[in-house]
Amino acid sequence: MQRKRHFISIYFDDALVNKRKKRDITISFVEDDELYKKCIELGSSKIRQIINVNSYKQLIEKAHKEDRSISNYIKHKLRVYFTHEKENPIS
Repeated sequence: MQRKRHFISIYFDDALVNKRKKRDITISFVEDDELYKKCIELGSSKIRQIINVNSYKQLIEKAHKEDRSISNYIKHKLRVYFTHEKENPIS
């Protein structure tokens, strides 16, 4: 049986000028992923703040530098943040 997937989109103002056809990046989560439950209420600007990325171009560069896909890079940074949430509060 296939597991249900949930999606979150993260908006980037500069994505169209960087050869994308849309301005958002969509990342998927399995149905019971705790990360999804924590991220669903955040919104694009808060997620960009947490992962410390301000533009699509910067996202590409950082993901490439860590040899990760864009989605994997975002999820990794979010997991690290929530693991250390008490040490790194973001207002």
